[in-house]
Amino acid sequence: MLQEVTLGLEPDERSCFFEDGGHRLVSGLIYEASTRGDHDCAAYYFVWKSLAPPRVKFFGWLLTKNRIHCCQALARKNILEDAACEICKAAEESADHIFSKCPFVQGYWTTIGWLPDNIAKVQELWNTQPHSPRIAKKVLHPLLLLLCWEIWKHMNDVVFRGMPPDVARLTSACKESIKNWSCRILRKEEAMSNSWMLAFSM
Repeated sequence: MLQEVTLGLEPDERSCFFEDGGHRLVSGLIYEASTRGDHDCAAYYFVWKSLAPPRVKFFGWLLTKNRIHCCQALARKNILEDAACEICKAAEESADHIFSKCPFVQGYWTTIGWLPDNIAKVQELWNTQPHSPRIAKKVLHPLLLLLCWEIWKHMNDVVFRGMPPDVARLTSACKESIKNWSCRILRKEEAMSNSWMLAFSM
């Protein structure tokens, strides 16, 4: 095949299905392509078929692929020298540590009525067992994304804004987000909004 190729001095002509008229990449086209068709990937349904806002879906996809910028990942890339958790200082800050193993976040899960040991690893987050078997997946899965998103934002407030870790503040932020996300629920599924608050028992 290479013997039939003749190299020239003219600039290469490159084209991509996901570019606009100015040859700039359009991420919206990639998103549309990724959310169409049949998919067997559990993470795909958990993230991209949820009613979460686009930026939370993007975060959720990175989380389920274990690609968020935790201290462990940054140390592996030689960006940080120390991978210790900024909150507990007792272990390396991996993605699983942030969302289920850190004593602070375990206290948070306990406060809202969830068992910390039932929170699955981030790469299998959809397998998390709810504190009540009556909670349906269509209620549980977007709620899990919401809670993890708020935990992530809270952790960033602690690290980058010097705010103290506070379960009460995190809980309040989650309640506010539940109210805001409820508007994304179709009217025919209004019962889901009520189920969220029941799942988020205090």
